Amino acid sequence: MAWRSARDKVCRWINIWLTQFRIAGLKNQRPTARDAQGIIIIKIDAIGDFLIWLDSAEQYKKLYKGQKITLVCNAFCTDIAKNTGFFDEVISIESKKFEADNQYKKEIWKRFHKRMFHTLLQTEYSRTIDMDLLARNIPAKEKIAFVADESRMNLSRFITFRHIRKKLDNTYDRLIPSGEKNLMELERNAVFIRGLGFDFYAGYPSFPQVHVRKEIIPSKPYAVIFPGGSSGKKMWPIERYAQVGEYIIKKKGMDLYLCGGQNEAYLFRQFVEAVEQEEFKKSVHNLFGKTTLLELAEIIRNAELLIGNDTSGIHFAAAVNTKGVCIFGEFAYGRFLPYRCERDCKEHEPIIVCSAKKDCAGCAYNKITAACKEHLLKTGRYQCVDEISVEQVIQALSR
Repeated sequence: MAWRSARDKVCRWINIWLTQFRIAGLKNQRPTARDAQGIIIIKIDAIGDFLIWLDSAEQYKKLYKGQKITLVCNAFCTDIAKNTGFFDEVISIESKKFEADNQYKKEIWKRFHKRMFHTLLQTEYSRTIDMDLLARNIPAKEKIAFVADESRMNLSRFITFRHIRKKLDNTYDRLIPSGEKNLMELERNAVFIRGLGFDFYAGYPSFPQVHVRKEIIPSKPYAVIFPGGSSGKKMWPIERYAQVGEYIIKKKGMDLYLCGGQNEAYLFRQFVEAVEQEEFKKSVHNLFGKTTLLELAEIIRNAELLIGNDTSGIHFAAAVNTKGVCIFGEFAYGRFLPYRCERDCKEHEPIIVCSAKKDCAGCAYNKITAACKEHLLKTGRYQCVDEISVEQVIQALSR
């Protein structure tokens, strides 16, 4: 089914590019009534990015005390958002469908036309065309956003004509300066809060404990492994995860629970096949697609440690205060990892990043090297991911 996935991705990007030609005739919606009230926040992010944002999200209740706060988020993040207690109302959007399906897009826009808000906050630094179009179609007296990310990390905006980008920027009454290019996302989110006039400094995000089935939490000490990822380019070879897993079973006496989406379940079979010691295989357990998102959060909270690629698992570990070790490709080094705090977080369990420390780190903002392009064609992975050794990860576990 890889061809179908590739076809859908191509169609989605073609539609995103074509969307800019429809922008000219779209009116920037404003309330017709004088008594428009409440705050609406747009945060249509993937799970990992959303978890990082929770640190600053907690501040909006303090900043807009006594006002109703409505959040518009990615459908994947709905349960997380509802269980934080930070928002009075949560409206979910299927983000990929919103980008690719124009009929669905119009239905979402229509849902907001009779709503009237006092303030709209577009909190995303890498705001896309569709995020801005959504803001344009929500009636609000005041609309505030970040000065947008113009790098190819934000491909939706990067491929858009300059005059269209300017029109989208004009949706907002105020654009908050987004700070230096090399800010970590925690710091960038704090910049937005400070831009609204609230004295706030970034720290680790925190996701409150939720009640789940007791039987879902293992009774024996265990580690969680997240071997999947949003892209194969960022995924460390499964055979190396198996070697690290054998070390954990042998030296630390823990069981292993492999987690991820149902579409990544094939990794469990590959992992077990790669485990050399036959007696260790009974200590490896399959949780791919077998938990809800909230159950997964509590499984990670109760684990001794989590090891994974640059994906949502490592950000869950940060949010529930579990030690994490991330095998990290350096494509966007510094933005989402390593974690950097502005306030004292010494008591928090660390998120340790294992990276190749290459000179070309941060190629999302520059050019990918010829050597890495060649490596990608041969292996399907970034060179910086492949250069991280088993010994380097075991060293991180021994700290």
